[in-house]
Amino acid sequence: MIDRAELKAQARQMMGGNMGMLIVCMVIVGALAGVCSAIPYIGPVLGICVLGPLSLGEAYIYLNLTRGYEPDVNVLFSGFQRFTDTLVLTILMRIFIFLWSLLLFVPGVIKAISYSQAYYILAEHPEMSGKEALDASIEMMDGHKMDYFVLLLSFIPWLLLCTITCGLAVLYVYPYMDATLVNFYQTIKQPAGGNMNGGFHNNYYQA
Repeated sequence: MIDRAELKAQARQMMGGNMGMLIVCMVIVGALAGVCSAIPYIGPVLGICVLGPLSLGEAYIYLNLTRGYEPDVNVLFSGFQRFTDTLVLTILMRIFIFLWSLLLFVPGVIKAISYSQAYYILAEHPEMSGKEALDASIEMMDGHKMDYFVLLLSFIPWLLLCTITCGLAVLYVYPYMDATLVNFYQTIKQPAGGNMNGGFHNNYYQA
């Protein structure tokens, strides 16, 4: 059984002393996403090309955080070294979620949850392709989708706080969520689509 309170307590402990750099990384990703979306015509395509590698970079950062390593902006951009894998993964995720959402909203949400661990898996397993990481995430989330959904719901009060503070609380809430979700991954990971116990170094990426 997933202990949500414990996952959040671990997240707060991990964040201690690292908030400044986590906020910097979050702001960089948000700014680049905003720039991409503002570019006419090619914005969506550019967004996929940029946000996929950055998502992998964020996965590296938070996986490193679980092992006591400080966040590093250089690591955020390390995902570009696996550009093809992240591009394939991001495109497949968006296509499949879109297609399932055409049926009804709920199937799209279920698929998004099924794919939620893919970037962590890709980060831990450089030998995997984007498609393999996606398949492994589906297998890993089998039996855990409701746990993940309830964990997300538990952040609704925090998201309301973001609204009340005109977005200021985002600087704390988003890193808090990300740290909690990486702890969820560490809790449920198991052999699925290969050795899911990790094939990387203690520090998942050294810049």
